[in-house]
Amino acid sequence: MSANIYGLFRTLKVSNVSISSARLYCRWMHRKPAKVLLPFENKENVTLKKEKIIELGSTKLQTKTVNTNLNNTHQKQQKHLAKQENSDNLTQQENSSTPQLPIKVSEDIRKKKENKLKQRNFYLNQKKVFDDNGDIMYEKLKENDSRISSLLVKLKSKKERVRTNQMLVEGWRLIVDGLEANCKLKYVIFSQTKDLSALHPFLPNTGVEIYKISYKEIEKWSDVETPPGIFGVFEMPSIENVKPKSRPLPMTFICDNIRVPGNLGAILRAAVGAGCESVLLTKGCVDLWDPKVIRSAAGAHFRQPIHTSVVWEDVPNILNPNTSIFVADSNVADSDSDTDNSLMSQIPLLPYYGVEFSNLNHITLVIGGETEGISEDSYRFALEKDGLRLNIPLQKGVDSLNTGMATAVIAFEIRKQFLQAWTKTKLEKENSLNN
Repeated sequence: MSANIYGLFRTLKVSNVSISSARLYCRWMHRKPAKVLLPFENKENVTLKKEKIIELGSTKLQTKTVNTNLNNTHQKQQKHLAKQENSDNLTQQENSSTPQLPIKVSEDIRKKKENKLKQRNFYLNQKKVFDDNGDIMYEKLKENDSRISSLLVKLKSKKERVRTNQMLVEGWRLIVDGLEANCKLKYVIFSQTKDLSALHPFLPNTGVEIYKISYKEIEKWSDVETPPGIFGVFEMPSIENVKPKSRPLPMTFICDNIRVPGNLGAILRAAVGAGCESVLLTKGCVDLWDPKVIRSAAGAHFRQPIHTSVVWEDVPNILNPNTSIFVADSNVADSDSDTDNSLMSQIPLLPYYGVEFSNLNHITLVIGGETEGISEDSYRFALEKDGLRLNIPLQKGVDSLNTGMATAVIAFEIRKQFLQAWTKTKLEKENSLNN
């Protein structure tokens, strides 16, 4: 049987008949038997299914069968082509039957689009924030746009920040804090529209340029490991523009040699939380508008009047004339180890809770840096004003607290005493009126 198949294949090859596939093996070789007949088994009980055996005849018959299959395939291809032509004709008829817009209508649509685009560009050039429908308008920029790179490079430099009088904030919450404080917003750079929609109720009608860039671009310029995805550029708020929302305490902070941005931000945050009247930064402190200071201060720049780069000769002109000077000092030294010429040894030392702050007209607290400590200028100023040193008693083995933490401890002790005194006075007035 296999010999006949090989012979058939040779005959078809010689007669130039193309076959898509030829099986050169016998089907029965791969079939499993339905049942194995044993010689001792009764054959009457055996029921076998008979298969139709196709015997291969002459090669002419096989050639005729192959040709018939090829003809059938050709006929199927012709039918498929005919169907495709009919479908194309129907599509052309449908397209011809659908009404086309007149030339005048299409020109009107094109003119409306052009006018809308011109109006949008005009609004953007005029720095208008909202369109006629009340939606925020922004310009989508390509990657590595020179406007963004030049702007952010300048804001990373202290010299350029001072020259342009601009500051950079990250996150929509800080942008909202700046807008609520009536600070002038210049630019908004964002990557997701949801962050922009959070600013919708607070944005002014004009004066802000809004750009959309990719999140990868924001990651390049951000100082945070996981950037919030939105930048805001404000004009630096002045002391006259910053106004506290509530009545401040008669208290002023003087930051002396605060070099770490996170510590300065923590001090400013504590000052706002305790209700400080103002903050003075002497020369030598870290830049107030450093992005790390702004981020750690959590919006204190927009709520707290801050004097920067103050020299000690000008400090008495800024402070209240009736103020009392206190120095937050963790340096607890024995009197035997202090020399007579030491300025620190000449200033009395008390625990922070051992002073009746509520009996004073005004309080000035001097805070030193962790690395540099209290300067000689601070001790000299406190000695001239009959000041005191304040200490926070700690457990044995603990040298000192973080600068921001120590400031918060003393500041909220002062706040507690003032609130208790004010509440007591209010109750006495109410009782006198009732009696």
